[in-house]
Amino acid sequence: MRKILTLITALPLLACSPAGDKADTGETIARDAGVGNGPTGRVGAPVSRGADKGPIPENIDEGIEPSANTSANEAAPVAKPTSIPDQFHGRWGLTANDCKAEYASAAKGLMVVNDSRLTFYESRGTLDRIDAWTPANRFTANYGFSGEGMTWERVITLERNGSKLRRTEKGGEEGPIDLTYTACPAS
Repeated sequence: MRKILTLITALPLLACSPAGDKADTGETIARDAGVGNGPTGRVGAPVSRGADKGPIPENIDEGIEPSANTSANEAAPVAKPTSIPDQFHGRWGLTANDCKAEYASAAKGLMVVNDSRLTFYESRGTLDRIDAWTPANRFTANYGFSGEGMTWERVITLERNGSKLRRTEKGGEEGPIDLTYTACPAS
């Protein structure tokens, strides 16, 4: 009975004692396995629990090489274009006749896109400022237009979906514009 009372009295003391014995066992196992050079198997100076570690240094990643096992979903960032992207270049017609050479003089629905310009029947818009883009299919920019003795500015978004090109505009007296063109066949 006396042994049981001693054991019952000692249990609360064991429960409140630090986990040093268990940590020592883990540390011994780690040290014997050759993990690290410290008592806990960690490399470097020990840090006491609750110590003020200070702010994370800005150069914390300096000298660390990126992993060769980068995920396929982690594509490298795409640089902002400095001109109208290639996928929007070409001749685009609102109707099939806008693309035909025999109707070229009356092709009021033809839009020609190159590196820095949108050319329409009676006006030309020169790329001024790129506002936003989605590398795969969307490009928004500000253009300075001239035509019929006048000049103006427009924000135009080009959005490509296969052989279709949607042009939306903001600004201007005529209000918003939303037109869909079809790629003209190569001549």
